[in-house]
Amino acid sequence: MIEIVQMREDLILGWRAACEAVASERVYLGRVTLPPFDPDNPFQRNHIRNDWPSYAVLDRNVVVGWADVTPMDIPECAHRGVLGMGLIASHRGMGLGSRLLEACIAHMPRTQMSKIELSVYSSNTAAIALYRRFGFTDFGMVRDHRRLDGVSYDALLMELTNFSELR
Repeated sequence: MIEIVQMREDLILGWRAACEAVASERVYLGRVTLPPFDPDNPFQRNHIRNDWPSYAVLDRNVVVGWADVTPMDIPECAHRGVLGMGLIASHRGMGLGSRLLEACIAHMPRTQMSKIELSVYSSNTAAIALYRRFGFTDFGMVRDHRRLDGVSYDALLMELTNFSELR
């Protein structure tokens, strides 16, 4: 059974494993390897403690994907949240990205954030189409955002500001 659940402490190791799996593909995330796991790293614990949007996809109690919205750490910019998400390869194309986005967007009124921003590689057309279906609009492009194995990747910048009209 596949379910979308709000992030919990007991899911952090599974979340990390899913992040490592997606990063190792060398295609979707900014990092192709992650720093060593630090059990004291507060990233997901901050989401849990502050009730920021952070959701996991569980397939038979195994984390196979995630989405989270993290407020900017500059107080004057904390109204801006940055979306991070990923699904392991075996679980793409099943509508789980939509379910994760729905959960995060539905959660936004519980926060002080009024805007979601993201960057996505311009080559990731499936993700761009998903974000556009949810009302995200383009607001810029970072040329030569990443270089990997001699290839330059551009990143499209997108934002969502109106949560009330969405699903």
